[in-house]
Amino acid sequence: MSQFDCQETKRHVHEYLNNELTELEITEITAHLAGCDSCEGDYDIENALNGAISRSCGEVPPQELAERILAQIRELQKEIKH
Repeated sequence: MSQFDCQETKRHVHEYLNNELTELEITEITAHLAGCDSCEGDYDIENALNGAISRSCGEVPPQELAERILAQIRELQKEIKH
């Protein structure tokens, strides 16, 4: 049984995109994303955000900044869904 439920997948999507996880974790998250539209949506947002940042500047934002921005995006998503 996979340890990556929605909460864990969303918590680790940044590391997933940056290949900062073990092969097993990557495999489990990939499998979860394939079957979960909600987590796939978060992945798409994170991926688009990373792309926009990469195109906008040559420097990587501090991890704390990226996490704060993503937290705000997730809060906005919750408000939109309700």
